[in-house]
Amino acid sequence: MSAPIFAELGTNKDDFITVDGETNWATLPAYTLPKQNADMPIRLRVGDQSFGENHIYQGHKAWLDKLRRSARELIWEKLSLQGGKFYKGKKGKRGQKRTNFYVNLSPNCVLVLELQQDRTTIPPTPFYSVVTMYQDRPKKDDSPIGTYSSEFKNPNAKRALRKG
Repeated sequence: MSAPIFAELGTNKDDFITVDGETNWATLPAYTLPKQNADMPIRLRVGDQSFGENHIYQGHKAWLDKLRRSARELIWEKLSLQGGKFYKGKKGKRGQKRTNFYVNLSPNCVLVLELQQDRTTIPPTPFYSVVTMYQDRPKKDDSPIGTYSSEFKNPNAKRALRKG
């Protein structure tokens, strides 16, 4: 299997980054999380200092460099795996609901997802946006609110993770 091809759909903070031409990097089946009654895509935006790929680089570049990964590569690898857990997150700056997605695979990693709307579609399409990513694990008293599974699978993810 060849390496994924990542591309930005523009340079605006709200523009999406695609993987192999797809805006949706993964899809959570309906009822994975409380009150989620439809399949929900997971997407990555270009972002700025507050969210998205640019935010991840600003806050966690040294960690990514140590892993010899780009933010895109690590997010793609993590979303390719099955068996992660979701935890209730803090509210975002604009009051959006955030969910922490913990992937139990080296390196331990938390993806913070925020429920957003793609207003370029009619009607607007809800999706989870990856707002940040960092090295961490759940706290002992955190209770999972769901188990991650996606129809998207990267058959090379486990092998690729041994790169760093």
